[in-house]
Amino acid sequence: MFDFSQFPQIPFDEISKRINAGSLVVTPNRRLALALNEKFNQEQINQQKTAWYSADILPFSSLIERIHLESLYAKAASILPSLLSVHQEQMLWESIILSSKDGKVLLRISQTARSVSEAWHLAHAWRLIHRLGNFASNEDVKVFLGWAKTYQDITAFNRQTDQARICDLITEQYEFLGIDKPSLMVCYGFDVITPQQITFLKKMSDCGCEVVIANNPATQYQQSLANIQRFEYANSQEEIHQAAIWARSRIETASYGVRVGIVVPALPNYRNKLIRVFNEVMDPDIRFALPGAKHSIAPFNVSLGLALTTYPLIDAAFVSLALLDQKIEFNRISHWLCSPFLAGSETEMGQRALLDAQMRRYTEPEISLERLLVLVLQADGQKKCPILLQCLSVLRIFRRTKLPESASHTVFARIMSEALQILGFPGERSLDSNEYQTLKKWQTLVANFAAFDQVNAKTTYYEAISRLRQMADNTLFQPETPNVPVQIIGVLEAIGMEFDHLWIMGLSDEQWPLRSHPNPFLPLELQRKAKLPLGSALESSAYCQRLTQKWFSSSRDIVLSHPQYSDDRDGHELKPSPLIQSIPLSRPIFPDMEQHHDRIIRSCKMEYIADCESPPLDKEIIKQGIKGGTSVIKDYAACPFRAWAKHRLSITSLDVPHTGLNAVERGSLVHQVLAQLWQQLRTKEALDGISDHNLDRMLKDIINSAISEMQQYGSTVLSGRFAQIEQRRLFRLALGWLAEEKKRSYFKVIAVEQNRTIQIGDLILNARLDRVDELEGGQRIVIDYKTSKKSIQSMIGERLDEPQLPLYLVMTEIGQQAEGAAFAVIKRGEMGFAAILRESDLLPGIKAFSQLDKFTRFDTWEDLIEAWRQHLTNLATGFCNGDAKVNPKNFPVTCKYCDMQLFCRIHERIDDGMTGSSKGSD
Repeated sequence: MFDFSQFPQIPFDEISKRINAGSLVVTPNRRLALALNEKFNQEQINQQKTAWYSADILPFSSLIERIHLESLYAKAASILPSLLSVHQEQMLWESIILSSKDGKVLLRISQTARSVSEAWHLAHAWRLIHRLGNFASNEDVKVFLGWAKTYQDITAFNRQTDQARICDLITEQYEFLGIDKPSLMVCYGFDVITPQQITFLKKMSDCGCEVVIANNPATQYQQSLANIQRFEYANSQEEIHQAAIWARSRIETASYGVRVGIVVPALPNYRNKLIRVFNEVMDPDIRFALPGAKHSIAPFNVSLGLALTTYPLIDAAFVSLALLDQKIEFNRISHWLCSPFLAGSETEMGQRALLDAQMRRYTEPEISLERLLVLVLQADGQKKCPILLQCLSVLRIFRRTKLPESASHTVFARIMSEALQILGFPGERSLDSNEYQTLKKWQTLVANFAAFDQVNAKTTYYEAISRLRQMADNTLFQPETPNVPVQIIGVLEAIGMEFDHLWIMGLSDEQWPLRSHPNPFLPLELQRKAKLPLGSALESSAYCQRLTQKWFSSSRDIVLSHPQYSDDRDGHELKPSPLIQSIPLSRPIFPDMEQHHDRIIRSCKMEYIADCESPPLDKEIIKQGIKGGTSVIKDYAACPFRAWAKHRLSITSLDVPHTGLNAVERGSLVHQVLAQLWQQLRTKEALDGISDHNLDRMLKDIINSAISEMQQYGSTVLSGRFAQIEQRRLFRLALGWLAEEKKRSYFKVIAVEQNRTIQIGDLILNARLDRVDELEGGQRIVIDYKTSKKSIQSMIGERLDEPQLPLYLVMTEIGQQAEGAAFAVIKRGEMGFAAILRESDLLPGIKAFSQLDKFTRFDTWEDLIEAWRQHLTNLATGFCNGDAKVNPKNFPVTCKYCDMQLFCRIHERIDDGMTGSSKGSD
């Protein structure tokens, strides 16, 4: 507590009278100023007044800025220098650090600049700047003094000052500013007041302004510790939930306007959780969370805003601007295409979503404006999304004609506004209140950006966008809402606030007292001597102890709480803060409030419907055939729900943009190369007889043809050097596989990439056989190419992991004449066959099925074929009958990479640590 004895003190009750008399009231922060102003207005309403003068209540920093602004319109315009904004100051510090010898070795310039700026402000506020020379032997202090000297020289040359020094300048020149001076100033709510502020107040007093201190209103709520409750909960989730129930109960039982405060020391860490839990308790109707629903005003407000870049409207603006000169991640482009803040966003909403899904098949992870235009045209965007195509085309012309390599910040601010206007920003629909406020904040941000010309005259467009984004990242913003009864605030904002009911949570020994945060560029010894509130562990503890005592006397109803275990993975045990241990622990008395879904269940008779069966397949659909080929049986064997979703509802997952070729595309190239190769060679004799030179030339021609065909689908996927790398890969892979083929005895390839219709039970499928070989004895083998390792284990059991080869053997005419089925594994280092054969040595080193342990229960080859027939028929029958159970074959492995996770949601059980199989429908 700082000594205010040099200034007269008045009771808190007199503040209202002083405000009515035209007095100026100064507070330490904006929230307290708003609260006091609101209280004053309510008092006037309670007195049934119809009109009154607005109260002059503002934070100390705003008072200094107002005096400076008024002085610029008075005779002091030539005395005071111009005032740098926070963003301008940050930019100047960064440029100084970056150009210095010490700054060249730093990796995080912006973070260093923020620490240096903080040190600069603390040094002036606490009168430390002239004492730093005594600590020049300290390396950090020495570097700071060097940067500070450069900073002073630059600002002096440009006649500029900053927030750290403007108070001192106004104090020195106050009597010469030529502005109207207040006759009375009331200081209210100050717990920490700096020497710089004390000096200013003395100056005001010397110039004839009466400065008085308002006593803290806490005295009217003074009570014994016995009336304060302390609760302990298992974790922060339960603690927040109980606080929300308590707050709601206080609102519902109050017969008048009530003020409820929730103070959270680590508010940034729990902001999202607080909002989620308080929404569930205060307004549990889930319908209000649905897209397009009109949101009611929540009865609570969280004081901490979010970074401006987290708002969708701002993100859409930055993607739009970045498109002008750089590549952007396609995932961001995907969100941008569906954004409501562009021209035609409502008119073309559905078509743009389909356009996004179609472009994903051919796009790369990062794309430019030109590539985006090509993709839109390739997906028939001229017909489907003409407004989008028109905007993008005009934007490309604008970039070529209007975007300079370098210019002033003012010019780039105008260019940004024009670019956004071309794209129809902020959209064709009306903005709601929050979006409108966000737009206004964006316009203010761009205006502040233009003011950077006072610090740096020239910049590039890329640097301009980076700087603007940094400004948005460092700008916390929260749309204004009407006055609500519950205020969720941080520790510093709670100073001086009055509440009818107060809950302070998170008071564990790790959170309270606050940990000290000494500035690294100021000597620790100096910070301790100056008694900076968080400059040392001792001062931090003393500061938090003073705040705790103020809490104890700031309301008639006070609750303190803390979690028993941390939210970390280890969930270690926590102890209550030593500052509240003297208060006895109470047993929680707040009953759990009835949940919304419980009310629904209690209010009506529930009807239970088995949703694991869908209608059987229509006979007409069966006749036409089901799309998907053998994957229908493969998916059903893995999980009936997956097969139902993919092949009956036709649900497909969105393609993931990738660099180069993915596994499917690489496998397709291998299949195509080997198919063309064997269409030319046909026999083992031809393979043995062809010279190495001719084989190499044949392979290269085939590979070039395959790559050329794939290039037609994606112009940038296989181009330049990447195409050459892929050619070499395919060439080595094909030669390696042919070396395996040469180990075999005579064979003849009688079918390559042959389309077949398969009927299994009532199900008709279209399939394609990779290859069928005929051996010297007339035996036939069905071969399926695989570019990953496969085992014959995948063809065993009632639910086969790889059913396509058994399907070919059992359900096709050519397969029924075969003596075996084989996976041709074409992978470097693992070349070879994995096969099930009637007889030994039909393929090199492969035993007959009867010699394998896994097949001892089958007496003959016909028994194995019949078992396959029965298993496959059962799978096909289940699919046709509409079986759609969520019944993964091997939970959770089967579900881990399933592309139906978002639809099925069984993967949520994996996160819960469940094991074993799972049956039933989600």
